[in-house]
Amino acid sequence: MRLERIILKSFGCFDRRDFDLSDGVNLIFGPNFSGKSTLVNAIFFALTGKPIVPKVGLPALVQSGASSGTAGLNFRNGEQSYQLFRSTQGEVQLRQKEENEEKWRILFTGKRSADEDLRKQFHFSYHQLAAATFLREGEIFEFLARQPADRRDVLNALLGIDRLMEVRQRFIEGRRVAKREEKRIQDHQRSMRVTTVKNHREEIERVEAELKNLEGEYELLSGKAGEGGDTVLVAELTQAHERFQKEIDGLIQERASVLSGFTDVDHLRASVKEIETATASAGGSEKQRDKLIQGVGSLNSQIQTLTAECETLRQLIDSDHGHCPTCHQPVQQKIIAGILEEKESAKAASQKELESQQKTLDEQTANINALRGLRQRQQLMQVKIEQLERIEKHLANLQREFDGVASRLGALQPTTPRKTGALADDAADPAQLAEQQRQLKYRIDSLRRRLVGLNKEEAVITHKREELQRTQHQANQILRTRLSFELACDGVEKTIASLQRTILQPAEKEIQRWLERMDLTRFSQIDLKSQHLLPSLNVEGVERNLLLLSGSEKMMLYLCFKAALSEALGALGFFVFDDPTLHLDPDRRGAMIDFIQRLAEEHQ
Repeated sequence: MRLERIILKSFGCFDRRDFDLSDGVNLIFGPNFSGKSTLVNAIFFALTGKPIVPKVGLPALVQSGASSGTAGLNFRNGEQSYQLFRSTQGEVQLRQKEENEEKWRILFTGKRSADEDLRKQFHFSYHQLAAATFLREGEIFEFLARQPADRRDVLNALLGIDRLMEVRQRFIEGRRVAKREEKRIQDHQRSMRVTTVKNHREEIERVEAELKNLEGEYELLSGKAGEGGDTVLVAELTQAHERFQKEIDGLIQERASVLSGFTDVDHLRASVKEIETATASAGGSEKQRDKLIQGVGSLNSQIQTLTAECETLRQLIDSDHGHCPTCHQPVQQKIIAGILEEKESAKAASQKELESQQKTLDEQTANINALRGLRQRQQLMQVKIEQLERIEKHLANLQREFDGVASRLGALQPTTPRKTGALADDAADPAQLAEQQRQLKYRIDSLRRRLVGLNKEEAVITHKREELQRTQHQANQILRTRLSFELACDGVEKTIASLQRTILQPAEKEIQRWLERMDLTRFSQIDLKSQHLLPSLNVEGVERNLLLLSGSEKMMLYLCFKAALSEALGALGFFVFDDPTLHLDPDRRGAMIDFIQRLAEEHQ
């Protein structure tokens, strides 16, 4: 990039003034308050939209008594010529002219995304210009006094890794959340450990067998005791029969309520499978919608920009002054009318495309809403399947117990013929039979209570084991998530370190080359990374504190640093130094002139 002209209107101390520039060294000199620093500020403001001095408002750039000021630049980039105008009101206009053309063509005008467009067009940024291209008065002392965190932010912005740093911070936050969740799950697992080692299933089977034998003995005694069996046992079995029947009926009703519209659990599973197939086939719908949203937003922005440009062109056509209000150049009505017609055509085409994309977006949104409804229905059906499996399992257990009670009850209820004659005489003593029945009944009741307790304990242990399995699955998922975040953090950190090495190491070598070339220090080593862009100077193995260097040494080192950093970041082709010989003695002043002349061999 080569600067050819500076155009000022109501900017700083200038009312309306143009300054032509040439290749090589452009020396601007004059007394105090003659506007030398204003020209530096004008170039920086035209390129970035900000004053070169931090914390200075744009109104300070405007000439006293004027409502706004404008700074413009004529420059060449390759084979093409450009005009850039920027007002303190925020208006920006960029023009282009090919080598064989006579008239300027407007590339864009307005306020929206102007700085982003300039950055993409010419590949420079605010931080690059401030750190590697411009030198303002007093900058070196502010740079040395900056906090390490501020220099680190500037370094990240220069290297283009500020967004990578944000991504890494998000990964770190995600890893922190995953670790916290992992610890919570581990604590939950420790609280759920099954401490018992006794096999309840074997104990349950043993108690059931013993209970069955005792009940058989009790039935035999009941048969001997009298006709019709033991009425107490029959009553208990009848109550158990009715209780089981009531529980079975309740489960059947619950199963019918859960099914509600489905024939059975297989029907539910088939429906879930169909929904999974439908959602899998439409998996890319949300990505397509996101692209459509981006396209619609881009078209809206383009249409707004075209509308603003058309309005500006209409104002130029309707203006009676015959000059552009931004750059103050003569306006040719026919050319402006032609440009306006092209912009209107482009706007109409963009609006038509916007309507088409908006219609497609509405359809895609409706499809996605329907797809979300299907997924919610799928989740509900999955819950129903789990409920039905639990109901079927419980129903099978109840049915088995119900059949056993019914079988025993059927064996006790048939009428037993009364014994007569000798058989009646051989009958056992009723008092003895009653005592035996009482003892058996006590043992049966004890075993039943024992069996109920064992079943409850087994159910609790089974539930804990299932919960442990689910928790272990969650723990595995969280572990994989945490490892993914750690790998992502490690990858981003390696990328950041690689970018820093790629740019800072050449810059360090370039600074050393310039220092040796200017015969400032010998056998020196430069480190830019440890202090975040603040050069760490090691001369013959001894660390030199930059704050203890003389003013001339600081200035020479700082300019070598700017030249090296500009080369490493991709030189723009020009430097702008404001009073670089400040604090230099005559010898150093001569060295500075030699340094600038050597820079001018490759740069403006």
